[in-house]
Amino acid sequence: MQNPAPTTDTVSIQDESREKLPLLERMDERSRVWVADLLLLTCAFLWGIGFVAMKEGLDAYPTWWLLFLRFCGGAALMVFFFFKRLAQASRQDVKGGAIIGLLLFVAMGLQTLGLNYTTAGKQAFLTASYVIMVPLLIWIGTRKFPGTLTLFASLLCFAGMRLLALDLSGKPNLGDILTVSSALFFALQIIAISHYAADGDPIVLNFLQLVVAGTLSGFMGWVVNGPLVWRGTYGLWEVLYTIFFSTFLCFSIQVYAQKYTPPTHCSLIMSLEAVFGLLFGVLLLHEPFTRRIAIGCLMIFLSVLSVEVGPTFFAFLCRLTPPRSPSEEP
Repeated sequence: MQNPAPTTDTVSIQDESREKLPLLERMDERSRVWVADLLLLTCAFLWGIGFVAMKEGLDAYPTWWLLFLRFCGGAALMVFFFFKRLAQASRQDVKGGAIIGLLLFVAMGLQTLGLNYTTAGKQAFLTASYVIMVPLLIWIGTRKFPGTLTLFASLLCFAGMRLLALDLSGKPNLGDILTVSSALFFALQIIAISHYAADGDPIVLNFLQLVVAGTLSGFMGWVVNGPLVWRGTYGLWEVLYTIFFSTFLCFSIQVYAQKYTPPTHCSLIMSLEAVFGLLFGVLLLHEPFTRRIAIGCLMIFLSVLSVEVGPTFFAFLCRLTPPRSPSEEP
């Protein structure tokens, strides 16, 4: 017995239901990945400017108190714009947000501690190792090979980061160990976001992530630096940029975008924040720009481009290659 054809009313109801879905939910899978990756690219661009803002902000506030202002300020904006949605948080979202926030706090804490014992250039290179860690951790955890193209792009990106590093000399020290450990937690955070955002609410996850990271940063600020001293208008614009753009906007976009794109894409695209940060440092802070840095930036851009365009290019080549006839089989 054949199923009855859908009536006009049924089709209309289906269309109305589809219109109520978020924009990305109405796209095909490949289009969703492209849009999500474009959103992550926007985050990398804004975070690149944020490097300059954070550097200027550190002149006004100690590291932990600046992180406290950044994360808690972002969380306050989440409450202002999404209060009703946050009130509907599920138990799974609370669990996921707490885990993601803890990973973010540990990653940034280890990175900050490591900077006391190693150079900024070496740390920039070692932190970028999360680009390789993400696909390897996924491979170990799921036993699914991430793909030759992904591994190649990760290695190319890592090599580009090596060229961006200013000082790679000397034997490994405590700072290097702490920095590599921080890269591991950054990789785990990216993977955790993809896991919990798949079935969770990105808004709730991001809010809880910021609350946990901000609260722990405030505790560390009190222990290390004593009470927070408000500096008035000194460093105010830099702090406001990090709160609104680098934290509220970018972290919200990241958690939302990772719902629709693989974590390996996220790690590669987010690595572009170092490139944008370097370029804005050259433009706004008049930092040096060398041929080695230019080549490193190009390698990182090519690594991201290979992941984005590579599958489409290979599919195009396959369409151009005519299938072999049975008579041609050996």
